[in-house]
Amino acid sequence: MFTTEQVKGFILHPEPIVSNTALQYFADSFLYENDTTLMPLVLERMKQSGDAGTVHLPHTYKFPLTEEVIRELLALYQSPTIDKNTKFHLQIILRHCSPEQSIPFMELVEQDPSWQKLLVQKSNLANLDDQELLDVFKVFIEQSTGKSWGEFDTAYGDEIVNELSRRRCMDTEAVLQRLRDNDPHDPSYEVPYLIQLAGLMKLEAAILVLCGFFGSQDDLLLENAKEALVRIGTAGVVTTLTEQYSIAEGESYRLYASGVFGKIKLPDSEEAVLRLLPGERDLTNATILAEGLCELGSNNGLPIVQAMLEGDYDRGLLNLTESIYAYCVISDTLHPSLQDWKKQLDQEEARLAKRKAEADRMFRTKAPIGTYNRLNGTEKTYISPEKVGRNDPCPCGSGKKHKKCCGA
Repeated sequence: MFTTEQVKGFILHPEPIVSNTALQYFADSFLYENDTTLMPLVLERMKQSGDAGTVHLPHTYKFPLTEEVIRELLALYQSPTIDKNTKFHLQIILRHCSPEQSIPFMELVEQDPSWQKLLVQKSNLANLDDQELLDVFKVFIEQSTGKSWGEFDTAYGDEIVNELSRRRCMDTEAVLQRLRDNDPHDPSYEVPYLIQLAGLMKLEAAILVLCGFFGSQDDLLLENAKEALVRIGTAGVVTTLTEQYSIAEGESYRLYASGVFGKIKLPDSEEAVLRLLPGERDLTNATILAEGLCELGSNNGLPIVQAMLEGDYDRGLLNLTESIYAYCVISDTLHPSLQDWKKQLDQEEARLAKRKAEADRMFRTKAPIGTYNRLNGTEKTYISPEKVGRNDPCPCGSGKKHKKCCGA
């Protein structure tokens, strides 16, 4: 299995697939917490690459920052040579700074009302006493009642929960009881936030009730429960999921549970996947489990993943060639197919680069309606969707689902 120190060095690997896999290793498992050595490596990788766009910055949004790193990020953000897309990601990273960390660049913050509002919210929450904070959470939930997810300030809810987790001022048993008592047919918005809180507080007592949310039909509850279980990240999570995996009745249970194992970097996870994968008949679930073996750095899993790669797997979900190739490079496995895999990946990268260049050229020249579709073999008028769903194909053209690509 991989170790964090082993993977950390590959953030500087010259191949984007390998470097970004290393970043994802830390991001998906929340192994970046309290590790201030990661972001300097990201900045170094950006300098080495010559193209900041090859570094998948969404993986780094919540990496801890030091004063020196913040200065470097600001210099990059203000550089005229940095493209708008990279600036967008750099600003999101800077938005995660605390009010104290943000003091050196307040002039920049004041140019963006939403950023300024976020910092004010953080400051106000930090200045509340424990009971006031609990009252603010209660009022926030009450005011969200009857509204759709996009009709209230969900990010403010996240900040309240972050502050609650830091203070640990909400009684653990109260959190568990409210989660147990939720109405599955009409859940309050309190439920997804409490699931989030249980994960941030790493409440092992919540493992069973969190696993129960994998039977939900609500994507928000499913995603939050998955994230919470990964944050808790103990052998108890793996054991509970494994025990329930084979007997679970709902399709969503195995779909979401399969994605947890590879993100909990324990030998128990590897053992569980090696035991569950041979009996999994659902192609999507099997694909997720196979990717989990690569995420963990499982030597014993290599033959299984290769067999799936040469046979059948859910190609619309992810590219197992990327997973197995990155695994072999990081683990220093001299597999006989390594060069063939690299050739395939290079060809795919060239195809995507060509497609991106065509799209960029189209928008620069303000092409007339229909040009996009002629490039893609159809004469129908293209209408940009208002929102890409997490299970929809990624608009970048990679062939992956949005949640496994740009929406990760």
